[in-house]
Amino acid sequence: MNKSQALLYTNDVSLEFLSELNKSSFTEQKRSEFTKQVLDVIDEQNAYRKAHPPIAIYRVAAEGSQTRNGGVIKKTTSQMAFKLADGSQVRAAHKGDCVVYADGTTAQIVTCAGEANSHIALVGSTLSNGDEIINTPQGSVLLIAREGVQKADDFL
Repeated sequence: MNKSQALLYTNDVSLEFLSELNKSSFTEQKRSEFTKQVLDVIDEQNAYRKAHPPIAIYRVAAEGSQTRNGGVIKKTTSQMAFKLADGSQVRAAHKGDCVVYADGTTAQIVTCAGEANSHIALVGSTLSNGDEIINTPQGSVLLIAREGVQKADDFL
């Protein structure tokens, strides 16, 4: 598989996908191996997830991400890398990284996940020319928006 055939991921997901994000990864058998303190933490996390179910996701943008108006993130300054299904690697995009258009023009990423998330760019980040990132070649790293949990002021 080459990069032009790579899968591209968006923030559009099904209710079933969101529901799966809320499930605990610990089986009853695994829970039986934990101490009371660890179980208390797990139960607290489960209660939080139940009180604040996922309502949306935001995937991390990376080299190869595309914009609504045809731009592509070609090269980033990030050290964070993702291994794609075809074995290739792409690096995460951050606020300030450039998008390149077919006519050679460029635009900078101006919105991101915020300072608390290392200014990482997301599918949904806007550019200095008003364009927007619409997909990403990596499908493994995402942020979860939860019901009743306010996003930071500098989030997108």
